Amino acid sequence: MVVKKKTPKVEAVALDDVKLKSLTDSLSVDGDSSSTELAGVLKDSLSSSDPVEQIQLISKAGFLLEQLREDECTMGPLLQACLSTLAFLFTTLPAKNPLKRTVASALGSGPDWLQEQTVGCLSESMSSCLSSTSTDHCSHSTDNITSCLDGFKIGEKCVHRLLTEVLQFFQRTLNYYVEQNRGLSGRHVAQAQLMQSCLAAVKASMLVVQRSQEPITTAVLSASEDQSDLHQALSGLLRCYTCILTDEEFVQTVQSTAGMAVVLLIRSIIGSGDDVPVIVAGLLQCSVDAGSLAPQWLRQSCAGLYESSRPAAVALYLSHGALAMLSWRGKTLGPQAEKLLLLIPEVLLSLDTRTCKTTIFNSYENKGFVCKIK
Repeated sequence: MVVKKKTPKVEAVALDDVKLKSLTDSLSVDGDSSSTELAGVLKDSLSSSDPVEQIQLISKAGFLLEQLREDECTMGPLLQACLSTLAFLFTTLPAKNPLKRTVASALGSGPDWLQEQTVGCLSESMSSCLSSTSTDHCSHSTDNITSCLDGFKIGEKCVHRLLTEVLQFFQRTLNYYVEQNRGLSGRHVAQAQLMQSCLAAVKASMLVVQRSQEPITTAVLSASEDQSDLHQALSGLLRCYTCILTDEEFVQTVQSTAGMAVVLLIRSIIGSGDDVPVIVAGLLQCSVDAGSLAPQWLRQSCAGLYESSRPAAVALYLSHGALAMLSWRGKTLGPQAEKLLLLIPEVLLSLDTRTCKTTIFNSYENKGFVCKIK
């Protein structure tokens, strides 16, 4: 049977009357001719109920932004309102709506002299979304972060600017998923939905860490590293991954991804020297002594992984992460990395056969959950 790929559905952005009036009023103030023309196009797009027409109008707005010249246009309230409107649309639209990508393209079309203001407007709108206490917005905010890192330079700069807030958001979100999962035993449909959301959050947080190596390294090397908000957020995120890894109520796909996330985060914090494979080896062996090179705060953040009572499958998930980290093809491994590579099969062979079988078939016991996730 041939399964046809679903075409993303284009839907017009729908705003309530209060928000629509607020945006329209902000786009109606005085400004130079270029900003006024841009604002007019955006007002037309907001008032349109035809999604195709909205895409055309937003594309036109992107073209007008691209044509703005610093010597002919002033960064006044009207132009600021135009950028804020586009930023609001980006953070409001669902990730699968093609209109969102059109808005991202428009935001990225602005000239270099306007880039800092554009990043500022998007950061303000993103920050508002991330600070929402509504758990219903968790998946939407996760999608927004992922969209920012999907070939969207302005969005990536926004994530870097809000790095601490983004990591704190993932910490809150993953903690919420861990708590929710404890009450879903036997409720397969609800648990499958929660697992999908949790997997998306773990993957998105990994992507953020991977793309934010420079600011993370700067924070870790700072004199007051253990007191900085960013450092605290990284520690909290590591605790979340540990909770998922040691909670046998989570399905294998999520736990395996969390195992890779633990190794990636450790590598991002410690660097790419010989200390990393030694620390990872300590985790695989469940030995605090073997992982003694790890800073105290790191050992505390993933303390559950050093406990002898941890589930046996944790070693398997961490092995996935260790293998992904090594990436030995075309590279010369250092002595510690070679030891880690030799340790992995030893650890896997020491596992009970039933543990390996359980992790392989665990997904099928959860209503084919893994089959739904790509």
